[in-house]
Amino acid sequence: MFANFLINGAINSSIYALIALGFSLTFGVAGIVNLYHGAYYMVAAYLVYFFITSGIPSFISVVLSLLIVMVLGAFLMKYPILYLQKKGESIYILIFTLGSAYFTQYLFKLLFGASYYSIPSFYDKSTKILGEVIPGSRLFAFIVSVITIILVLLFINKTKFGKQILATSQDKYAAELVGVNTSMIFVVTMSLAALLSGIAGIVISPFLSISPNMWLTTLLKAFSIVILGGLGSIPGSIIAAFFMGYLESFVSLVWTSSMTEVVFLVIVFIFLIFRPTGIMGKKTI
Repeated sequence: MFANFLINGAINSSIYALIALGFSLTFGVAGIVNLYHGAYYMVAAYLVYFFITSGIPSFISVVLSLLIVMVLGAFLMKYPILYLQKKGESIYILIFTLGSAYFTQYLFKLLFGASYYSIPSFYDKSTKILGEVIPGSRLFAFIVSVITIILVLLFINKTKFGKQILATSQDKYAAELVGVNTSMIFVVTMSLAALLSGIAGIVISPFLSISPNMWLTTLLKAFSIVILGGLGSIPGSIIAAFFMGYLESFVSLVWTSSMTEVVFLVIVFIFLIFRPTGIMGKKTI
């Protein structure tokens, strides 16, 4: 029982960290709460399902899906979101991104119906760890999530472009003074956030259902994790993702999985009351 808790907690946490990382990046760099973030997760899952069922090889289907999601993220930032940001009212961005997410939900419901779908596993071989048999699809999701998180952290901290992202997150106007094109940084950051959410949507598709409302639960969990970790803090989001992932496994083990979302929200409310800045207590990455 403990082994099951340990392993499932790690798998869930890695996926949550992947999703929350993109949400945190967008806020930390551009100061934007993007309520469309969960929709990238859904769009990527539906696209890879469509391409694979159309006879396109899995690898090409994944690449095409992720490219489309990245372009979608870049487009939303470059045109409507940056335009609304210049208006100076963040409520406009919240309304637009949430409305766009619901529009996308109804669009996919119109195109694919209300049925639940899944795709073939990318890795079929089960593995025994600590006496527990782990399905290949879940192990694959964990490995991909961890590797992706590490690569993103290396990109941000070790590359020239990543350091421009860091500079923009710390002080947009100072970054502009030294020649950083902050508008381009915003666009690339949103595209990267969409990529991370899209990867999560694809790797869970073999073992979790693809449906038109899958984005909302994902958004709530990502938002909860980012608030708990500290808005805009990447380390805080990763720590909070693992805390929430293991908490979810514990609740499912001793109570019922249907209450995990409620527990998420209760924890967030507690932090908003007693520590509104979150675990890391700052708004930069």
